[in-house]
Amino acid sequence: MKVGDVLFDRFKIVKSIGSGSFGDVYKGTDMQDNNHSVAVKVEKKEPAKSRLESERDVYTQVQGVGVPEVKYYGELDNQVKILVMSYLGPCLEDLFDFCGRKLSNKTVAMLGIQFINQLEHIHASGIIHRDIKPDNFLIGLGKDKSKVFIIDFGLSKSFYSNKDHIEYRNNKNFTGTYRYSSIRNHKGIEQSRRDDLESVGYMLVYFSKGNLPWQGLKIADKAERNRQIHKKKRITRLQDLCEGLPTEIYSYLRYARMLRFTQEPDYSYLRNLFYSILQRE
Repeated sequence: MKVGDVLFDRFKIVKSIGSGSFGDVYKGTDMQDNNHSVAVKVEKKEPAKSRLESERDVYTQVQGVGVPEVKYYGELDNQVKILVMSYLGPCLEDLFDFCGRKLSNKTVAMLGIQFINQLEHIHASGIIHRDIKPDNFLIGLGKDKSKVFIIDFGLSKSFYSNKDHIEYRNNKNFTGTYRYSSIRNHKGIEQSRRDDLESVGYMLVYFSKGNLPWQGLKIADKAERNRQIHKKKRITRLQDLCEGLPTEIYSYLRYARMLRFTQEPDYSYLRNLFYSILQRE
């Protein structure tokens, strides 16, 4: 794939914007839609199960609130899979750096409302994300510049099996990102809706304070560092974690941690916590 290539007589490659183990990502233009920018994902080789195909399936299933639009999916020469999606702006981690690594209570509350709206929609589609972190939320562009979009469903999972909630298990391998993971995920407990919500809570504390207590541990061995992250997360009292923050952040995390495995979260209650912050700010 090179700059100037035209795919499916429609999408023109403009520049390379990234590369990963599964393939490459390019910025392109949609020549059938006023040359609007698009993100073009190209799978490098044909695995037993196409990651791009799986990603397309999940994005199609959860299309809606705060989820990037799938523009096109196809194959070149019956072997190279191509996924074309909306082109978005920087991730929240980059925006956080740009803002001096601290966001106002008002901004955090506004983000919280969008996160809850997205997770309510995704969960209603029967999917849990399982890798909630600032890198997986991108800012929109143009008319969507005040919106946040959730991406990367590579670790997502359906929490329904034959119309029933998946069974509780406590022998699971860790899935996700250690810094923002729920405590139960560290313990090997099967994830459900509550774990996505707990991870959002840690993101909100991170955006409010600039760091988390289990961040930056100087331990060379990765496995030991991850064990210490779990330990620090487990022994840090919520009151201490949320010290100096709006009490609603504490209430949010306490609620997320108290949810039962199969329990449907009260998304309206959580949204209203953030609206309470906005009313004061």
